Amino acid sequence: MDIQAVIFDLDNTLVNRQAAFKAYSEQFIDRFTVKTHPSERTELIEYMRVADRDGYRNKRELYQELLEKFNMKSGVTVDQLLNYWFEQFFRCTVLMDGAEHTLQRLKAKGIKLGVITNGSIRAQHRKIDQTGLRSYFDDIIVSDEVGCKKPDQAIFKLALERLGVEAQACLFVGDHPVNDIQGASKAGLTPVWLQGFRQWEPSVEAAPHTISRLEECLQLVEQLMEQHRSGAKPS
Repeated sequence: MDIQAVIFDLDNTLVNRQAAFKAYSEQFIDRFTVKTHPSERTELIEYMRVADRDGYRNKRELYQELLEKFNMKSGVTVDQLLNYWFEQFFRCTVLMDGAEHTLQRLKAKGIKLGVITNGSIRAQHRKIDQTGLRSYFDDIIVSDEVGCKKPDQAIFKLALERLGVEAQACLFVGDHPVNDIQGASKAGLTPVWLQGFRQWEPSVEAAPHTISRLEECLQLVEQLMEQHRSGAKPS
């Protein structure tokens, strides 16, 4: 079946969350902590990076830990830190290299485009709007809006239904071996692993396609469509 749609993960796929969190952490440290030595700033930023677990940490739990571990300025509360997160993190959003060019080219080919992202409604939609990419997508699904999240097959099948395409005609591009690659594969989509952000999970079957830059999606789509036209089996 020809490629009719490409669905993307958001964090560390269309946007570079690691770069965004580093920039946010620098602002956070300057805004809320009392530092006694210049080297302490670097140590605190690294502590935040590890404690955040690449976004998979409960935010209230994270900021309760930071409040207890860091030498905070007088009067700082967990609620204040949480409010700062929701009001400032999306402003630090960094578009992944080649993201807009990739979407432009795919759209020009008549391919439907979508996003499936785990996370809160407010945070994820704000990131998308910050990038200016919303108009490229035929559908955007945020897990908190629909009551299920990756790797649940239901969220992938919902996206297929909304886009009006069969699973075999859809690629899913993401960085997470379990949530993105295994989840998409079990739902019948063809997964594409964007490497460089997470280590591969040994328990997960190897992805059929691996890329190191988003723009490699363009060549992959061309290759798969050519195979479909010629009747050749994927290599």
